[in-house]
Amino acid sequence: YITAGQNELFDIFPCQVHFFTETAPGKFYGKLNWRIIEPDGEYFTRDAIQAFVQDPQNPAHLINHDNEYLHYQDDWYIIDYEYDDNKDGVPPFVFVYYRGSNDAWDGYGGAVVYTRDSKLPPELIPRLKIAAQKANNWDWDKDFTLTDNTCTEITEGDRVMM
Repeated sequence: YITAGQNELFDIFPCQVHFFTETAPGKFYGKLNWRIIEPDGEYFTRDAIQAFVQDPQNPAHLINHDNEYLHYQDDWYIIDYEYDDNKDGVPPFVFVYYRGSNDAWDGYGGAVVYTRDSKLPPELIPRLKIAAQKANNWDWDKDFTLTDNTCTEITEGDRVMM
Protein backbone atom coordinates (compact mmCIF):
# COMPACT_ATOMS: atom_id res chain seq x y z
CA TYR A 1 0.00 0.00 0.00
CA ILE A 2 1.00 3.61 -0.47
CA THR A 3 0.49 4.82 3.08
CA ALA A 4 2.00 8.31 2.75
CA GLY A 5 2.61 10.57 -0.21
CA GLN A 6 3.89 13.95 -1.17
CA ASN A 7 2.27 14.96 -4.47
CA GLU A 8 -1.49 15.55 -4.32
CA LEU A 9 -1.80 14.91 -8.06
CA PHE A 10 -0.18 11.47 -7.99
CA ASP A 11 0.30 10.07 -4.52
CA ILE A 12 -2.61 10.79 -2.21
CA PHE A 13 -5.60 8.71 -3.33
CA PRO A 14 -7.82 6.34 -1.37
CA CYS A 15 -7.40 2.61 -1.72
CA GLN A 16 -3.93 2.41 -3.26
CA VAL A 17 -2.72 -1.15 -3.37
CA HIS A 18 0.21 -2.07 -5.60
CA PHE A 19 1.60 -5.53 -6.30
CA PHE A 20 5.22 -6.05 -7.33
CA THR A 21 6.59 -9.19 -8.97
CA GLU A 22 10.23 -9.93 -9.76
CA THR A 23 10.53 -11.39 -13.26
CA ALA A 24 14.33 -11.84 -13.24
CA PRO A 25 17.18 -10.57 -11.07
CA GLY A 26 17.10 -6.77 -11.26
CA LYS A 27 13.77 -6.72 -13.17
CA PHE A 28 10.23 -6.47 -11.86
CA TYR A 29 6.83 -5.12 -12.70
CA GLY A 30 4.23 -3.41 -10.60
CA LYS A 31 0.49 -3.67 -10.95
CA LEU A 32 -0.68 -0.34 -9.55
CA ASN A 33 -4.27 0.08 -8.39
CA TRP A 34 -5.91 3.22 -7.00
CA ARG A 35 -9.22 5.03 -6.77
CA ILE A 36 -10.13 8.67 -7.00
CA ILE A 37 -13.37 10.35 -6.02
CA GLU A 38 -15.12 12.00 -8.94
CA PRO A 39 -16.95 15.34 -8.53
CA ASP A 40 -20.28 13.45 -8.29
CA GLY A 41 -18.94 11.36 -5.39
CA GLU A 42 -18.50 8.14 -7.33
CA TYR A 43 -15.23 6.23 -7.23
CA PHE A 44 -13.19 6.03 -10.41
CA THR A 45 -10.89 3.01 -10.29
CA ARG A 46 -7.62 3.06 -12.19
CA ASP A 47 -4.79 0.60 -12.69
CA ALA A 48 -1.54 0.43 -14.59
CA ILE A 49 1.29 -2.00 -15.09
CA GLN A 50 4.82 -0.65 -15.00
CA ALA A 51 8.02 -2.57 -15.72
CA PHE A 52 11.26 -1.59 -13.99
CA VAL A 53 14.91 -2.45 -14.39
CA GLN A 54 17.41 -1.92 -11.61
CA ASP A 55 20.30 0.33 -12.58
CA PRO A 56 23.42 -1.89 -12.40
CA GLN A 57 25.54 1.15 -11.41
CA ASN A 58 23.15 2.26 -8.66
CA PRO A 59 20.89 -0.48 -7.23
CA ALA A 60 18.69 2.16 -5.51
CA HIS A 61 17.70 3.55 -8.96
CA LEU A 62 14.79 1.80 -10.67
CA ILE A 63 14.20 2.64 -14.34
CA ASN A 64 10.95 2.48 -16.32
CA HIS A 65 11.60 3.93 -19.80
CA ASP A 66 10.58 3.33 -23.44
CA ASN A 67 6.82 3.17 -22.87
CA GLU A 68 4.51 3.65 -25.83
CA TYR A 69 1.57 5.13 -23.91
CA LEU A 70 2.30 8.87 -23.74
CA HIS A 71 5.98 7.97 -24.19
CA TYR A 72 6.34 8.18 -20.45
CA GLN A 73 9.40 7.38 -18.43
CA ASP A 74 9.75 7.12 -14.68
CA ASP A 75 12.82 6.92 -12.51
CA TRP A 76 12.37 5.74 -8.94
CA TYR A 77 15.01 6.24 -6.27
CA ILE A 78 14.90 4.25 -3.05
CA ILE A 79 15.45 6.70 -0.18
CA ASP A 80 15.17 4.13 2.62
CA TYR A 81 13.76 0.64 3.12
CA GLU A 82 13.53 -2.28 5.47
CA TYR A 83 13.15 -5.94 4.54
CA ASP A 84 10.48 -8.34 5.80
CA ASP A 85 11.43 -10.19 8.98
CA ASN A 86 14.44 -7.94 9.68
CA LYS A 87 16.46 -8.54 12.87
CA ASP A 88 15.29 -5.27 14.48
CA GLY A 89 11.57 -5.99 14.05
CA VAL A 90 11.01 -2.80 12.02
CA PRO A 91 7.84 -3.02 9.90
CA PRO A 92 8.89 -3.54 6.27
CA PHE A 93 8.64 -0.44 4.06
CA VAL A 94 10.07 1.27 1.00
CA PHE A 95 10.42 5.05 0.74
CA VAL A 96 10.55 6.06 -2.94
CA TYR A 97 11.33 9.38 -4.60
CA TYR A 98 10.28 9.46 -8.27
CA ARG A 99 10.71 11.72 -11.27
CA GLY A 100 9.15 11.32 -14.67
CA SER A 101 8.05 12.83 -17.92
CA ASN A 102 5.60 12.08 -20.70
CA ASP A 103 4.09 13.71 -23.77
CA ALA A 104 1.82 15.86 -21.59
CA TRP A 105 4.06 16.74 -18.67
CA ASP A 106 7.82 16.97 -18.34
CA GLY A 107 9.29 16.86 -14.87
CA TYR A 108 6.58 15.51 -12.58
CA GLY A 109 7.65 13.93 -9.34
CA GLY A 110 6.96 13.15 -5.75
CA ALA A 111 7.64 10.63 -3.04
CA VAL A 112 5.67 7.78 -1.49
CA VAL A 113 6.01 5.29 1.32
CA TYR A 114 5.00 1.69 0.64
CA THR A 115 4.11 -0.59 3.54
CA ARG A 116 2.53 -4.02 3.80
CA ASP A 117 -0.04 -2.58 6.22
CA SER A 118 -2.81 -0.40 4.83
CA LYS A 119 -1.93 2.31 7.38
CA LEU A 120 1.52 3.72 8.00
CA PRO A 121 2.95 2.10 11.14
CA PRO A 122 3.57 5.06 13.49
CA GLU A 123 6.90 3.65 14.64
CA LEU A 124 8.30 4.35 11.14
CA ILE A 125 7.68 8.10 11.31
CA PRO A 126 10.89 9.10 13.15
CA ARG A 127 12.98 7.17 10.62
CA LEU A 128 11.01 8.58 7.67
CA LYS A 129 11.47 12.13 8.99
CA ILE A 130 15.25 11.66 9.01
CA ALA A 131 15.29 10.04 5.56
CA ALA A 132 13.08 12.79 4.06
CA GLN A 133 15.31 15.52 5.42
CA LYS A 134 18.49 13.81 4.18
CA ALA A 135 17.06 13.00 0.75
CA ASN A 136 15.80 16.39 -0.32
CA ASN A 137 15.58 18.59 2.76
CA TRP A 138 11.87 17.74 3.06
CA ASP A 139 9.92 18.38 6.22
CA TRP A 140 7.91 15.21 6.82
CA ASP A 141 5.21 17.01 8.81
CA LYS A 142 4.64 19.67 6.14
CA ASP A 143 5.44 17.82 2.91
CA PHE A 144 3.74 14.43 3.37
CA THR A 145 0.15 13.28 3.83
CA LEU A 146 -1.03 9.91 5.11
CA THR A 147 -3.33 8.09 2.69
CA ASP A 148 -6.66 6.42 3.34
CA ASN A 149 -6.58 2.80 2.25
CA THR A 150 -9.75 1.69 3.98
CA CYS A 151 -11.31 1.11 0.54
CA THR A 152 -14.80 1.75 1.81
CA GLU A 153 -17.78 1.96 -0.49
CA ILE A 154 -19.42 5.35 -0.93
CA THR A 155 -23.12 5.37 -0.10
CA GLU A 156 -25.63 7.89 -1.36
CA GLY A 157 -25.29 9.95 1.84
CA ASP A 158 -21.48 10.08 1.48
CA ARG A 159 -21.38 11.64 -1.98
CA VAL A 160 -19.00 14.55 -2.39
CA MET A 161 -20.77 17.71 -3.55
CA MET A 162 -18.89 20.24 -5.63
